[in-house]
Amino acid sequence: MARERFELVLKSAQLIAPQVRELQFIRANNDPFEFIAGQFINLHFHLHEQEIQRSYSIASIHGQNSTIDITIAYVNQGKATEFLFNLQPGEQVAASGPFGRLILKEEQPRRYVLIATGTGVAPYRSMLNALKQHLANNLELEIVLLLGVRNQAECLYRDDFVAFSQEHPRFHFYACYSQELPNNPQPFEHKGRVLAQFDALNLIPANDIVYLCGNPMMIDDAFAYLKERGFDNSNVRREKYVFSH
Repeated sequence: MARERFELVLKSAQLIAPQVRELQFIRANNDPFEFIAGQFINLHFHLHEQEIQRSYSIASIHGQNSTIDITIAYVNQGKATEFLFNLQPGEQVAASGPFGRLILKEEQPRRYVLIATGTGVAPYRSMLNALKQHLANNLELEIVLLLGVRNQAECLYRDDFVAFSQEHPRFHFYACYSQELPNNPQPFEHKGRVLAQFDALNLIPANDIVYLCGNPMMIDDAFAYLKERGFDNSNVRREKYVFSH
């Protein structure tokens, strides 16, 4: 479905991991931006006489942030990297959206299992207020979030997820480090890739709804694992993160 383009103004930017930049935008006309937690926007820009379009999940906590937040991972010689890592506060970029179906629905599963790698965790941060409401409405609901990154420095929005797990005991956050554990790791920190944790989850199609967002290879491997255990498109929701060259 086509969406009208609108202008965004960069309000602030910061590195939130060694090679990940968080950009916080507002609409140029100061209109509010309506979206459903889990959706993404497209950014449109010209670089070297080419029109470039890239998609980014909205990381803003729905109903809490006043800005439209996205995260972008550095890609060597990437066109989006060149533009967005050099964008300065006050500068504008065209956008369209929101798009995407990686959203929470009106349903009563026993468990949500949210799987992400890297910046694919952004839509789950956006969902935090919605997840809070789901937990309040369904007293049997459990939520598991698995985030796969290389090391602790790349664990995006860790403080948000840890704080949410402390406030809501039925929300369980696990950071999976493929390269190294820190000294004195916290209970939520584990060595290995996210797929290595799947067996321990005891995933059951009748009970669980699984969300997958991040590296396409992880999503394909995870979906193959789930399909072998009886999952299908009715209880698996996917959004692949494509590196933005």
